[in-house]
Amino acid sequence: MKLSAPIALVLLAKFQNCCAKTSPRDLQEDAIIFQNYDDGFAKGDQGDKVGTPCFTDGRWVSFVENSGSAEPDYMNIATTKWHSGGYRMACMDRGSHTNWQCWAACQPTPYPNFLEWGYLIFEAKVSGVFDSICQPSIGLTKKYPQYQSNVITLNGAYVDGGSLSDTEWKTVVIPTSDFTTEQWTDVKGVKDIHFRNCGTGYSVNPTYQVRSLKLTDIPPDIQVAPVTLSPTKFPTPAPTTPLPTRMPTSVPSFVPTDDYWPVWETSVDDHTRENPDKTCFVNQDRLNIVSASDADAEYFTIQTDKWAGGGILFGCQLKDSNYNCIESCFGWDGLKPDWSEKGYLTFLAKIEGDFTETCQPTISLTGGGWPRSSSNKIQLGDIYVDQGYLVSYEWRRVMIPVDDLKTSDWNLNSLYAMHFNSCGEEHDGGQPKYKISAVAVTNTAIDLISSPPSSSPSEYVSDNPLLATHRFYHTNWYPLVKADREPSGNMWYVAENNSWPANAFSHPLSRSATVHIPQGQTVVYSGADSIIYDKIVVEGSLTIQPISSDVSLTAGTILVEEGGELNILTDESSPFTVAVHIDGALDHSIDPEEQMIGIVSLGGNLNIVGNDVGNAMLRLAQTVTSGSQTVELHAESANLQIGNEIILPDTQTGLPVGHWDFPNNVNYVDQTESCVISNIDASLATSVITCESPLQYDHTAGSHAGHVTRSITVKTSPNSDDRGHILHTGVGKFHINNTRIEQFGRTTTDMIDSTVMSPNPDLKFGQDGLTQQMVVSHFGTNQIARYALHAHHSMVEGIFDGNAILYSPRDGCVAHDSRVHITKNVIVGADGTGIFLEDGTETGPVAN
Repeated sequence: MKLSAPIALVLLAKFQNCCAKTSPRDLQEDAIIFQNYDDGFAKGDQGDKVGTPCFTDGRWVSFVENSGSAEPDYMNIATTKWHSGGYRMACMDRGSHTNWQCWAACQPTPYPNFLEWGYLIFEAKVSGVFDSICQPSIGLTKKYPQYQSNVITLNGAYVDGGSLSDTEWKTVVIPTSDFTTEQWTDVKGVKDIHFRNCGTGYSVNPTYQVRSLKLTDIPPDIQVAPVTLSPTKFPTPAPTTPLPTRMPTSVPSFVPTDDYWPVWETSVDDHTRENPDKTCFVNQDRLNIVSASDADAEYFTIQTDKWAGGGILFGCQLKDSNYNCIESCFGWDGLKPDWSEKGYLTFLAKIEGDFTETCQPTISLTGGGWPRSSSNKIQLGDIYVDQGYLVSYEWRRVMIPVDDLKTSDWNLNSLYAMHFNSCGEEHDGGQPKYKISAVAVTNTAIDLISSPPSSSPSEYVSDNPLLATHRFYHTNWYPLVKADREPSGNMWYVAENNSWPANAFSHPLSRSATVHIPQGQTVVYSGADSIIYDKIVVEGSLTIQPISSDVSLTAGTILVEEGGELNILTDESSPFTVAVHIDGALDHSIDPEEQMIGIVSLGGNLNIVGNDVGNAMLRLAQTVTSGSQTVELHAESANLQIGNEIILPDTQTGLPVGHWDFPNNVNYVDQTESCVISNIDASLATSVITCESPLQYDHTAGSHAGHVTRSITVKTSPNSDDRGHILHTGVGKFHINNTRIEQFGRTTTDMIDSTVMSPNPDLKFGQDGLTQQMVVSHFGTNQIARYALHAHHSMVEGIFDGNAILYSPRDGCVAHDSRVHITKNVIVGADGTGIFLEDGTETGPVAN
């Protein structure tokens, strides 16, 4: 490494410090993290790519493949004022199907120990508007406890030439020991690499391009230049006529004195003085932080989640082009507060949550300029709180000496935010819910009621579990399905000895039998019984597949739980087919959001694969005239058999088809029609098929008919009270290939009107918070997200290939915040959209 004084001495000391911290060891082979496009996706235990992307947030991070170019592939990370982005180094798939072992992980191994290598190296470009505070930087996070590493500013001794560029790739070399902190001394269990944003004070945040990311013991030579704080890209020059500086003018809700500084007192303090739409809460949108009042106090509520806490922002939130502050939170003057000489932080609090030895309500501060520093984390109990602990039913006072928040690295100057923290992903119970009032800083101590309990707060008592109605999975609430919750008269049959329960075959009444495939059971169903099952619950493995005859199965709901596996399969060499009919009725008393009726996979493995039909879009060689019984198709139209069905398209002309005009076609008659094949003549250059019945309409040459017969049919029975839907969410597998899905989907093209429900606050069931009694405040008439085929926040790469999706009242197939391959599908009669990518965050090819 070529070093130039005085940086050479500093960097040499860093490297010596690195080596001194670790015992002598052999040099490790390089650990490739991201080298090419495929490295952007998790690999299975056999090294196969499983498709789950390894970026930390698909909204801001993408992988760019330079196919056909000599340039390497790279990551593009477009940070925002609220979000950083980067690479996830975690296990991406585990479950009971793998005995909870990690089956698919990102590079190089899940949760690596960075100190096993000497250096993290990569090449980078960066664009943005930088100053002495906002600089490109990188940090790490740990799986659990959720430690953060030192933040490394990407300039000076770490970067070839001393600074990054937006036009030239620069090599970055970071000793892994530089990431260590007092809390995280070993840098083990790394979950994420974050390329960081500059925060809400900046309208333009860094965009990084990163390639050749790896861990190594042998760093490349770089030319080190002295650190400079000059911007990588200078801001635009100020206009010659100065702009007005709109500095904060209004006074806070309570005027500070020499001894008392109110931070948050009323809802006026929710936002900047200058703009009521500019929040002063951390994660306000994500956590829906709101202020309210009761008989005793005005307060704000923070319901943390597994991934984020909330809090209060300080100082300037928006600057004009002259870098004058024009919108500010506390202390309302555009400056970051300095608490280095203050005495105490005080507030009132209530708390809810499922607390354990490792999960307790805590508070911390961040600030100190850039990179940001963190204060000590204070647990809200013991000597800091009235009576030693917080409760949900009364306000208790909190007083924290400011000195207890200080660290050896930060004296609490230039405060950025106050954080009320969550308990992290490893905590399975309810996360802390804080109610906070009267936040202030003072130099006068208050006398807390110092009678801490002799033990922890009173033992948790659960309500009768039979009163619970729903369990939470991934992003939504779903009805509880258990043997002890079956309606009166229903029977619950359990598979044993890897066989379908024999007594279920003789069940006398329709819609009153549930078959349960428990964990550890592997069942093959190849029958054709006449029972209409209420539910089939799959926690083990169920395969529906013909052996020597066609298979049919009818049920109201097939529910695949996490770790369970449902396979519906046919064999290319066999003529036998599978028909799954959905026949059931929604029960809004136990399922107000209409999750049931259909095939629902809550993190299960859903694999429906029929026989490939080849080219399913059939081009008409000649115009078909009304009354004709034959259709001439081009030669590429193959794999048709007598008895197959094709759908001929509506090719009439002269209609106003803009969506705003279409309702005016009051005399419109849909001329789409079906042809069931009775004969095929393939002796000529074209294929001539004969339909069982004469056709009613003309169909223009060059248009395409759709081949919609498949060896597997999933269909809503004509006798069903309600239509079925197919939904997958969470982990597992989601492959739907070469399947006919007919009369599925319940959501219509009418205005969406969804049911609104929330947990009953007076009841609790266990300490995990994932089981609740739901109370409905509004019954909707058109529930969202009940589509024919739907990837709903799926965390695995889905495949919809070669399907025929017929007659849905809104959308044919939907990807919602998921990665799905949507290819070679024929979609007929979707009243809304054939293919709907719901949020704009969806990825995967669409070619149909």
